[in-house]
Amino acid sequence: MKGAQPSAGTRVILAPVSFVDVLRGGMVESRHRVHAAVVRPDGTLLASVGDPDFVTFLRSAAKPFQALPLAAVMDDLGLTSRHLAIACASHAGEDVHRETVLELMERGGVTPEMLACGTHLPFDAITREELRERGEKPSVLHHNCSGKHSGMIAAALKHGWLAAGYELATHPVQARISADLAALAGIPHVPAAVDGCSVPAFALSMRASALAFARLADPDEAPSELRAGLERVYAAMREHPYLVAGRGRLDTRLMIALPGLVSKIGAEAYHGMALCESQYGPLGVSIKVEDGGERARDAAAMRVLAQLGVVREDEEPLAALSRTTLRNHAGLEVGVLRAEFGLSFA
Repeated sequence: MKGAQPSAGTRVILAPVSFVDVLRGGMVESRHRVHAAVVRPDGTLLASVGDPDFVTFLRSAAKPFQALPLAAVMDDLGLTSRHLAIACASHAGEDVHRETVLELMERGGVTPEMLACGTHLPFDAITREELRERGEKPSVLHHNCSGKHSGMIAAALKHGWLAAGYELATHPVQARISADLAALAGIPHVPAAVDGCSVPAFALSMRASALAFARLADPDEAPSELRAGLERVYAAMREHPYLVAGRGRLDTRLMIALPGLVSKIGAEAYHGMALCESQYGPLGVSIKVEDGGERARDAAAMRVLAQLGVVREDEEPLAALSRTTLRNHAGLEVGVLRAEFGLSFA
């Protein structure tokens, strides 16, 4: 379908194509605009698509940085890398996730009543069905952010701060997280709103958030006081990818398949990645599907990784992420999501 043609003398500026297309019958039915930035740990923008200065909320992709206060005191609390990984997680509510959260809570002096995240049905379909069959309601431990909240409270208590109000932006633990993220992103202050789980949700440009992830991949360019914590967070997520997400989920699949990569998605189709090794050296990647269409996130991520030479889009076990098949209620294949944009290298 063609749009209206420009009149004579009209200057037409063609923006770089940065879409994930939804095709039905070979024709574009819907289109998701994508913004992405690839940044080196020193802050150099290596590549981008869309607008690298587009500002958006990291949502749960900020969890590796929100876990830094816990990483600083984990030895004192007798915590292991498993507990740090669950603090970085948007977990699926499976048994192993809840059990690990409980261990973190017990060692950190945290009780379920302290958590301000609320509750929801587990992300994992099998776990949801098991709850239904038993006639049980989900608990706060099923909430995907329960590890993060437990880690925040445990860190607050160990630092000598009150647990009450830990979720508020004015609380010392949140102030420290905000300051840490600002330092990693190379800016003086990080704007914040309220996330779905009641703690601050941080807004950064694509290049600023990619810089934070680049410094997760290579802490040598990070402020010296944050380097040990970043190393611990990176190692914990790499060591326990299943705890970070769960059965069949994007973060877990990418980290299992791709050595040296840390992946963390956030709500509304944000995605951050830290690549320890690539042909360009350590990198941070930020991706945002502008309309929040999470169905387009997998294809966008695979396209960016393919453009960086990290994967081939047609190779298993991740090939299915590149072209998501759409099926109707009868199971018939009726369409596909396709990303064909190209990164613009600086």
